[in-house]
Amino acid sequence: MKSSCRAAFAFGIILSFLFFVEQGWAGESKAEVSLDHSHVQPARTEIKAGESVTFKNVVDMPGGHTVVADDGSFESPPLNKDQSWTHQFGKPGSYKFHLKQHPDTKGEIVVQ
Repeated sequence: MKSSCRAAFAFGIILSFLFFVEQGWAGESKAEVSLDHSHVQPARTEIKAGESVTFKNVVDMPGGHTVVADDGSFESPPLNKDQSWTHQFGKPGSYKFHLKQHPDTKGEIVVQ
């Protein structure tokens, strides 16, 4: 490869890297939601399309806590204390969810 081609290739790599640093890596987690028996914190989270939310169980629960979308669009595995699960939200909209083990424990992810 000629030196001018190598330089152009290197320049392209650098520009791509700068773009990803500026825009954020695809699916980058922008928010964390804490889960316990009776509430999620925060109850409402706003992100941009393509970003991810990390759900973290902060309390002991036999069998763990499972995050379930009300519309069935996502479901986490059971999360034991201090375990996390991350979900990427690709489309704008409102995604209401609850804990499978505590159906009255609810939250919402708003994707813009």
